[in-house]
Amino acid sequence: MTLLRLWPQRLVGQVSLVLMLAVLLEFVGSSILFERSDLYISQSHQARRLAEQLVATDGLLDDLPPEARSGRARTLSTSHIGLSWSQIPTTPPGQDRPADRRLREQLQTWEPSLRDRELRIVRWPESAWLGGAKLKVALRMRDHSWLMLQTQVRAAPWAMVLGGVGSAFILALGVLLASILVLRNLSAPLRALASAANAVGQGAPVRIAEEGAGDLKLVAKAFNAMQARITDLISARTQALAAVGHDLRTPLSRLRLRASFVDDKAAREAMEADVDEMTAMLDSLLAYLSGDEDPEPRRLVDLAAMAMTLVDAATDAGHAASYVGPERLLVEVRPLSIKRALGNVLQNAILYGGRGDIILRRDGAQVAVAVEDNGPGIPEADMAQVLEPFSRLDSARARNTSGLGLGLTIVHRIVHREGGTLAFHNRPQGGLRVEIRLRLA
Repeated sequence: MTLLRLWPQRLVGQVSLVLMLAVLLEFVGSSILFERSDLYISQSHQARRLAEQLVATDGLLDDLPPEARSGRARTLSTSHIGLSWSQIPTTPPGQDRPADRRLREQLQTWEPSLRDRELRIVRWPESAWLGGAKLKVALRMRDHSWLMLQTQVRAAPWAMVLGGVGSAFILALGVLLASILVLRNLSAPLRALASAANAVGQGAPVRIAEEGAGDLKLVAKAFNAMQARITDLISARTQALAAVGHDLRTPLSRLRLRASFVDDKAAREAMEADVDEMTAMLDSLLAYLSGDEDPEPRRLVDLAAMAMTLVDAATDAGHAASYVGPERLLVEVRPLSIKRALGNVLQNAILYGGRGDIILRRDGAQVAVAVEDNGPGIPEADMAQVLEPFSRLDSARARNTSGLGLGLTIVHRIVHREGGTLAFHNRPQGGLRVEIRLRLA
């Protein structure tokens, strides 16, 4: 619990702490790398060690008789420096390459006593920048015998590159781990928030857990509160719509009943037509304002039978309508909603196009329902406008026609909720083709 209290609750604090840990990891790793590696010994430092070793060994062997010098030289050898003594030189004169001259100058700089002594330097291989080179230095002693020192010179430039790469790798690893920790702590609540927002957009309220960094907790808390307010608002609107629908339908029913007692036939029919128009406008307005709140479950529906029923009702009312398609075609939809959508499209075709022809066909994994008319069609520039609520196109509709301009808006919403598509096409021979595509069962 103590560690949890010490861990920052704000996102800024968590990011800062994790980055500090990454820098600390880089510092510790680099320190270990430098401590455990001998690749960073410069050539100057190596020359100093060699000069000291040569002078010290020369002094020790000079005080010994010749027969004891070889054994003593071997005892002074180490795992990194091999020493030997000989009466005759075993090292040929060097080729006096620039690298050899620099090393000779460095040896004589550190130990001035070597300036008047003969030094032979042999390095092999000649080009060994990447992995260092084996080095043999022969020093001519005062009695003209030879002291030989053999070692390996490290390549400082490559060592620095390795050190830099190693340090950068440790830093990159630390930052990568820090980034993973931060993103993991940040992405999980954000994914939950995105999923909840998508579910809410589909009409399924979801409460997300208020966890994670303090800032994310505030976001989750605000989202849940917003969702609760939206749910309460939709619930209140639904109740208001139900009350309005009930309160308005009652006087409309009374008006219809009173109109039936009017003796004048023309007046009675005009009054009944007005009541029917008001009822249709009320139904479309309530359907539009109800939004996506539709408790109707999906089930298998014979779309062919539904289309033929709508066509029969239109022809019984004296309108020109026809059906072309199979006798039976099952789809899984909300039956009342789809019937309203097809009815709206067919009614628009009859009202503004003179007739309505329903064409039903199966197209792969989809079913296509097209309604064609003989009207003036819709200009290409106004195709999107017809889906806007309360939209009326003067070129396609007379100003005295009934309705609120919500029919196609409601159709589009129903089709979208079913996962289908709605498209408009002007027919080459004249008229409009409205096509609805739905998934098959």
